[in-house]
Amino acid sequence: MKARKPFREIFNSKQKIPPVPLPYFDHAKSSLCLDCVGACVPACPEKIVIKPEQHIPYLDTQQTGCTFCRACQQACQSCGGVLQETRGDRIEAFAYLDRQACLSYQRVVCFACKDACPIDAIHLRGMFDPHVQESCVGCGMCVGVCPSSAISLIPFHGGLDEYF
Repeated sequence: MKARKPFREIFNSKQKIPPVPLPYFDHAKSSLCLDCVGACVPACPEKIVIKPEQHIPYLDTQQTGCTFCRACQQACQSCGGVLQETRGDRIEAFAYLDRQACLSYQRVVCFACKDACPIDAIHLRGMFDPHVQESCVGCGMCVGVCPSSAISLIPFHGGLDEYF
């Protein structure tokens, strides 16, 4: 139960979920993004990078997720190098399944999130109990395909230890 506490606090409060950082994001250099022209935005073939003026870019996975193609990272090199390839193919976010909204938990056969996950990080315990594994890389492919909008990406900074 302790592992679910951070998620309960987020979803039981009136707070908005913080934006999801881009892959390869180096928090130590984040201030460089504020004045950047946002070369990462048009570089993304999935069109999921959003950069408000004077803000840090973030991912919008409501339609599709990140393929880790590195186009944003390559474009960023001319703008300060905030996106570092050495950080690996992982987004500092975790897919959260809202059991109240999830069709599978309502006993409706739905494998949309599981089928969309490119690394098979969503497992079903039986037919009606989807579970996001620790191997989730935060790509967000599962978010937009969910017919009941039951999946959200929750950003984290650091490690996943507090969630598992």
